[in-house]
Amino acid sequence: MRDDSARWDPPAPLGYSAPGLTITKASSLRQHLVSGVGVQKRFEDVRIGWPDIAKAGPLALSLRRDRVLVIGDVDLDPGFHPAEALAVTDVSDAFAVMDLAGAAAFEHLRRGAELRLDRPSNSVMRLCFGIEVMLYRFADPARFRVHVPRAFAAAFRGHVTAAAGA
Repeated sequence: MRDDSARWDPPAPLGYSAPGLTITKASSLRQHLVSGVGVQKRFEDVRIGWPDIAKAGPLALSLRRDRVLVIGDVDLDPGFHPAEALAVTDVSDAFAVMDLAGAAAFEHLRRGAELRLDRPSNSVMRLCFGIEVMLYRFADPARFRVHVPRAFAAAFRGHVTAAAGA
């Protein structure tokens, strides 16, 4: 079998640092997509919408009225659970997770998406630089966490750094 690995550029690292903006890869997180009627109520004590500030620990990102992304070490068995009418899928490898922090982070993200802190939304889903992402504030008001489909992670990072003038 022929080795064509030299024909492809290696993936760019997700890290970036400039005045007012730092992008880092978030540590490995377990991620489960949970769908079903009543899923929002089941996770309401850890549910995050926009512009809520998430804290460390298990959390559930509100995506739609019947879907959340549960993050952290939560005891969820993948598959369909008829007694609860819930479907659980492990998507830990499907999304790259990045933290964007700094005084200019919000402004750079706003260039790619309509983001307003004064317009709350139950959902963290956003179209940002043409890529569907899950975006929320994490740990403090100037730090954002973004879950990007893994295939689009380098493109998303490139758009943010271009918006930052790099």
